[in-house]
Amino acid sequence: MTGQVRAGDPPAAAFAALEVTPGWALVQIGHGEQKRFTSPLQAAFEGGAFTLQAASGALFFKRSDEPDGFGFVNQPLEGDGSITAKVTRFESFHHWGGAGVMMREENTPLGRYMCAMLETSHSKEPQADAGHTMAASIRMRREVGPEGFRVQRPDTVTLPVWLKVERHGQQVSGFYSPDGKEWKLLKEAAIPMGAKVHVGLTAWSRYNIKGMATFEDVQVRSGR
Repeated sequence: MTGQVRAGDPPAAAFAALEVTPGWALVQIGHGEQKRFTSPLQAAFEGGAFTLQAASGALFFKRSDEPDGFGFVNQPLEGDGSITAKVTRFESFHHWGGAGVMMREENTPLGRYMCAMLETSHSKEPQADAGHTMAASIRMRREVGPEGFRVQRPDTVTLPVWLKVERHGQQVSGFYSPDGKEWKLLKEAAIPMGAKVHVGLTAWSRYNIKGMATFEDVQVRSGR
């Protein structure tokens, strides 16, 4: 990776932030389910695009009381608003990995959130020419408890793909789009969050399989 690469061990101070580019901080959060977050997210910003590389971590979806472990390139957002991004690269992720845009109340392992993301479709057989196909999906935590939540769209997607998460009051919605104009709803849910949230980009993989994702035209809008 080139540009402002963040590598090495996670910061010594819990949830300490490193600047990727002005206004955007990279934090390494938690250890994850079964302590699977063993190597930190790397993030670079160059030519107007963010590139994230991940080899471990997870947003756990089977139970909402299992802590997350992941890296998050983020900035604060006050009140209603949204984050959108165009994903132009998504490659080499473990099939339990993924990358996407997220809105999160707190940068803690059990923070409430919604993430609109890309992941490898969990089909039994890969495609002969391109490995497993790619799908848009949602993971979220509405409250800490036994409920987990993940929704994968049945239709496969191809790059580039636009992702969006937006909030109106307590309603949080995730979308994807093939062109950045016509949006397809992934999920809408009531997620109780405070006035201040964090929005940004994340990626994770498994077993030291290094996945890489590139996000272009990242936009944060407030009051919409």
